[in-house]
Amino acid sequence: MPLSLELGLLLLGEPPYSAAKISELWELACSHEAPCAVADLTRLEHLAGAIVSADADSAPGLAARLESARGDCGCWLRAALLEACGYSEEAASVLRLLREKAAGEERAWIMLASARNLLAAGHPDQIWYPLAEACKSSASPRTLRNAARLLAQARKKAEAPFRRRCRIALLSSVTIDFLAPILRAQCFGAGIDAEFYIGPFNQYEQEIRDPASGLTRFRPAVIAIGTDWRSLGLRDEEESPADIIREHTARLESLWRESRERLGATVIQFNYEAPPCEALGHLSAALPGGRGRLLRAINLALWEAATRTQGVAILDVDQIAARFGKDRWSDPVLWHTAKQYPSAEAMPALGHQLTALLRAILGLTAKCVALDLDGVLWGGVIGEDGLAGIQLGGGPAGEAFVDFQRYLQSLTRTGALLAICSKNNPEDAVLPFRQHPEMVLRERDIAVFMANWKPKEDNLRAIATAMNIGLDAMVFVDDNPAERSRVRQNLPEVAVVELPADPAQYVAAVSRLGLFETIAITREDRERTASVRENLERKALESTTGSVDDYLAQLDIHVHLAPFDEVNLPRIVQLINKTNQFNLTTRRRGHAEVRALMAAGAYTQAMRTSDRFGDSGLTGVLIAVPEGGGLRIDTWLMSCRVLGRRLDEAMFAALVRYAAENRYTDITGEYIPTAKNSQVADLYTRLGCVLSDQEDESRFFRWETGKIFPVPGMIACVDVTQRAGAAV
Repeated sequence: MPLSLELGLLLLGEPPYSAAKISELWELACSHEAPCAVADLTRLEHLAGAIVSADADSAPGLAARLESARGDCGCWLRAALLEACGYSEEAASVLRLLREKAAGEERAWIMLASARNLLAAGHPDQIWYPLAEACKSSASPRTLRNAARLLAQARKKAEAPFRRRCRIALLSSVTIDFLAPILRAQCFGAGIDAEFYIGPFNQYEQEIRDPASGLTRFRPAVIAIGTDWRSLGLRDEEESPADIIREHTARLESLWRESRERLGATVIQFNYEAPPCEALGHLSAALPGGRGRLLRAINLALWEAATRTQGVAILDVDQIAARFGKDRWSDPVLWHTAKQYPSAEAMPALGHQLTALLRAILGLTAKCVALDLDGVLWGGVIGEDGLAGIQLGGGPAGEAFVDFQRYLQSLTRTGALLAICSKNNPEDAVLPFRQHPEMVLRERDIAVFMANWKPKEDNLRAIATAMNIGLDAMVFVDDNPAERSRVRQNLPEVAVVELPADPAQYVAAVSRLGLFETIAITREDRERTASVRENLERKALESTTGSVDDYLAQLDIHVHLAPFDEVNLPRIVQLINKTNQFNLTTRRRGHAEVRALMAAGAYTQAMRTSDRFGDSGLTGVLIAVPEGGGLRIDTWLMSCRVLGRRLDEAMFAALVRYAAENRYTDITGEYIPTAKNSQVADLYTRLGCVLSDQEDESRFFRWETGKIFPVPGMIACVDVTQRAGAAV
């Protein structure tokens, strides 16, 4: 009976290897066709190293022989041999063939090897995609630390592409230093350029309160307060649990206020893991003063306090630990020797969820789930099996599809959009949505429905255009590995879910990515699907009208402009941090910064719009600050949902009117180009402003307030930014 690759690699042991053993394993690697596990990849790397160490001259010839290998393991061994010989260019070419075939940790290894060889071959500008994919795919501390080191090396030779930059302070009651490189790699995978400050051990309160602390000098945008349950000093059973809850919550709230008001930082507060080992056993949660019950009560109190405080988010460590496995979450040996918490193997799980919260804070939450139909929303093929033949409810597999649909429907309540991207006859594809009794999702839940026989990458582009979002805001869900691979290769910006074979695992596969975490849910979020569908109706109307002004007149647009207030502040901050296309400066600001501008007397304008098709909600934001004798526009943006309706003119008219009434001499507007805001590059020129200055990439435009700027006649505008009740 021939030896299996797995057994052969296990028997390989540690180098050095005999010639006979190398020959035996060589033949196995060449003939193996199944995907390689991480353990196989590791041992094959050892094999390559042993071969090169024993006979470096023959290694290139052996690598050439592997060109005919039938499986991925032979391909990987060939790349490992070439890398060990110093042929990085050739190794990178071989690895490119493997990059889209693997998933999970195997994908991370292959992507990291690809990035490593590209850098060694002198192509630092080509490593960013495979390196980011390695960071997103890995749950291994070692792999993520290696990725962080490679990132640091590559940034010395080329500029990395980031969607956001963020200064993050990690303050903790434990030794948290080991989290930083892991979190840096995970942030890179999410498009975040993270700069870290690690506070001294168990000095988080002193760091926040001391105006001369290292934290103050660092000027963080985000402060993560990593308190653990041991730092509370709780006994097995406390006599006054209510007092402890009140005192501890008040102390943390005080730290939050200091962080927000003095440092202007958003706060991420860790909650507390209920430990798995308690002397009182189940009574720890049953007794009023039991430690388990008290920790759960403190966690609830922190959630309630965070809802009362803008700019504070709770990282649910207890849930993360439970999902990871509490017996493995904490390492008693590391705790007693180094006060390290959680365990080394749990660090990536903690960093992953922390990165998901950072994405939400920085406006990088995914906006759309693009779904295949057959095998994703139901079992079977609707075009062949018919309505009665598909699996949906009525059995284990059918119930799993129903459960996944319920999860997707719940996502829409957080502001996520659902789209259908299916190779199907349109009349077959829509049938279950309209007629199947077990179907949870209905047509009203789907923002864009595309069922045809075009390549899925073409449909994904069309969906993004219809929703007016970027491809990097999309998540693709398909049960066909070939389709997933094709989308990864053609649209690397799109997040592709590695869907498991069993539909019962679908919810976990999407959820564990953390792409849809959000800090708050606004009214606009809950109504986003309806808003996109209304926009499609507007486009249909536009196609039947003669001119843009005729189309706008038929829309019956109503605009309400008002100063910022506390009620609308969550939506205003959300727009500031998420809007990219119509955003003149793309300055990101948190709640504290916006409040500070309001308190300093800045002109603020929040725009709400509606028309014959529906209410678009709060979709425009403008902030102008006094500077000299004039006003300077600090922030001006509009949601992509309302572009092309001359609403920018209504907003600018209100600002011009305010400047004239308050005797400001002029208005200065600034345009800072980004990768996504080119459509507003000529906005100020179109409005009639004059180019006045240029500094680096920024261009400045001037408007003399002696000139009147009218609101377009087809827009009914109520402007109360001037004085209460003023109507135009």
